[in-house]
Parts: sequence; C-alpha cells; structure tokens
Amino acid sequence: MPVIKKIFQTLRDNAYEASIDLAKEKGSFPKFNKTKYLKGYHIKNLPVALKKKIAKQGIRNAVLLTIAPTGTTSLVSGVSSGIEPVYEFAFKRKDRTGEHMMYHPLYEEWKKANPNAEKPAYFASANDLTPLEHARVQAVAQEFIDASISKTVNAPKSHTVQGVKDLYMAAYDLGLKGLAYMRDGSREGVLSRAEDKKEEFTSTSNAALAKPVAPRPMSLSGVTYKMETPVGHTYITLNHNDQGEPFEVFMTIGKVGSDVAAMADALGRMISLNLRLTDGLSPRERIKQVVAQLIGIGGARSVGFGKDRVRSLPDAIAKVLSMHYGFALNGKVEDKPLINGHANGNGLTNGHTEKIAEPEVVKMQQLVIDGGAAAAAVLDTSTSLYDLCPECGGGSLAYEEGCKKCYACGYSEC
Repeated sequence: MPVIKKIFQTLRDNAYEASIDLAKEKGSFPKFNKTKYLKGYHIKNLPVALKKKIAKQGIRNAVLLTIAPTGTTSLVSGVSSGIEPVYEFAFKRKDRTGEHMMYHPLYEEWKKANPNAEKPAYFASANDLTPLEHARVQAVAQEFIDASISKTVNAPKSHTVQGVKDLYMAAYDLGLKGLAYMRDGSREGVLSRAEDKKEEFTSTSNAALAKPVAPRPMSLSGVTYKMETPVGHTYITLNHNDQGEPFEVFMTIGKVGSDVAAMADALGRMISLNLRLTDGLSPRERIKQVVAQLIGIGGARSVGFGKDRVRSLPDAIAKVLSMHYGFALNGKVEDKPLINGHANGNGLTNGHTEKIAEPEVVKMQQLVIDGGAAAAAVLDTSTSLYDLCPECGGGSLAYEEGCKKCYACGYSEC
C-alpha cells in the first residue's frame, strides 16, 4: 500500500504543478473562483506549496485526474490497465476481432528466458487477491484522484452472498466513490483462464447440429390451416413424410420483411429441425413436446373466446398442432381436424388422443395474458396486420398516417 500511495501522490502533485504553470501562461479555466476552489474537498488535501501557487496563479484545469476503464485499450497497446492488477498473465480473450491467447509482456519475456520454470509468486494476478484487498487498493488510489475512478473487484466462484454484502459494507466504510464487482465465471465468453477447460458455445452448438437429420424428400403431402392470431391472419402448413409422420411446419403471416414474418419463419424452421432429427423421440412425440412448450404462451393481446381464444402466434401453432394430431389439452380433447379451402394435401389424423403433460404451464402463463386485456379491447385484428413494438414487444405496432405507432403502450416512431 505505501508504494501505491507514493505512486499516486507523485502523479497528482506533478499534474497539479503542470496545470498551475499553464494557468500562469494561458489563464485559469473560465469558471475558476479562487475562494470556492480552495475550499474543495480534494484541493484541501493538496500540499501547502501547491495551494499557495493556486491562490497566486490560479489553475488551468478544473479537474485533472481520472482512472478510466481501460481493459481492451491497454491490451491493444501492450501496457498495464491503470489501477487494475494484471487479470491473468496468460489467458484467452474474445472480442470483435476473434479469440486470442494473451500474455503479459513481462511474463512473456520471463517465460522465454525460463521455459521450464514455475511461475514466481511475484506474478500475482487479479484472481490472486481477495475482494477486500481490491477495495483497499482503490481506497488508497482514490485519495489522489479528483474525478471518476473505475476499479473492478474480482471475486472467486466460491464467493457467497454474505461475502458480497461484507465487501460492499467495507467499501462504504472506506469511502469509495463506487465499486464494480465481478464474480469469476459470471460473464462467459469474454475472459477465461488459459488452464480452464470451458466448453465453448460453438462446440455445444456444433454438437447439437451434428445429430443425424433426415433429408427432405422432393415432395411431401400436407395441409394448411388458416388461423386468426393477435398479429393477423396466419397460414400454418403441416407436412408429412411417406409414413404419415410429421416432418415439417412452416407459417406465412404479414408482409415479407416484417418482424412478425421473420419470427414466424424462424419458429417454423426450429420446429421442423426438431422433427427431422432421427435419434431419440419419434416425430409424433416431438410434436407433443412442441405443443407442451408453446401452448398458452401469451402476449399483450389475444383474439377469440373460450376454447377458441388465441393468445399469441406460438399459442396458435400449438392449437393447430394439437387439433391436427388429436392431442388433448388440459385433459380436454380438441375437435378433430377439418380440411379447409387452403389445403395443399391430405389432412392427416390418427383418431386417438393423448394428454399433454404439465398443464400447469398454461395456468401460470394465464396470469400474464390477463394483464393485456385492455390492449386487446382496443385492437381489431380482423382487418389489419400489426408488427412487433420495439418498446413493449407486443404485436400492436400499426402503420397509419405515415407513421408507425403502438396501440398497446403508445410508442410512436415519429
């Protein structure tokens, strides 16, 4: 601590000395008031000689010192990151330029000279300090900083809730201006220790996609249902393979290029990918699980009443799937499927019913759905199509009079 204090005191005193000399040459900053300035909390702690010079010559800068967050810029420049200790002397870092193996210059130099030696204890990193030691370092440095200060307290994964509470109370007692806290592993994908063998998102994703996927035949039979949803008329197409098993699902809604159309396309693709996986569950069982996940999902608005009430686009998809495949919802058997005027093949059903598991999910989501009743009363989706509102997320953004406006929350792009 004495070394840190000496460094920052030297930095402060020389910065103020230079600013006072500049004031003699170019004048003080415009709002300088000698009497008020010398009563400042930070100024009162300056050496007497500096305060006398300020009283005589003024000072060029209102504030002079800050400790900025310089994690990335210090790495790019190959210098230390201010008040922060070295995070790790060898670590992986991910940023917009890719993944890099980073070495501290001094450690890299030592490692080249001592390739087979163990790292000495004086190469102490941020994770070698306790959270309280981080806070105490900030308290010493802050005494000599007249503006903002950025300092991260690194804590281990084992740090408890009580430990965090004790840390913040200690920071308050030390008089810290602020405190940034980071528990090891809480922000994946930015910094990780070189020795940690963490599973990357890309490897997980690739492993999932590596499962066998059935190729799509040249032609499929299916049926298209027309459904009224809170975001407009929706056409939901269900296609089947030669064995009559569900193979793919896709939806058409609104204009191409709208947010609603994009989300419907994405949802259809994900359901279809799930159905085409050839290991584990059968396609019919997969459809049942899809219905269990989507049924009852609600947004700000709904259409219809009773059993015909549609709470959202996902809810509409679940209702069509359950009706087509003869599933039961909350113990009640849905009507058998009917072929409508938009069919593009045979309507398929096997005549028996199956109960969807976990009906509690629907009941829990109903609490959220009922909260949007006021917005549902305002909108009439029988004649208009709506897009997603960027403010509230509801499908209630309409284009009228040359401007997009939301009827649920009042958001306007104009």
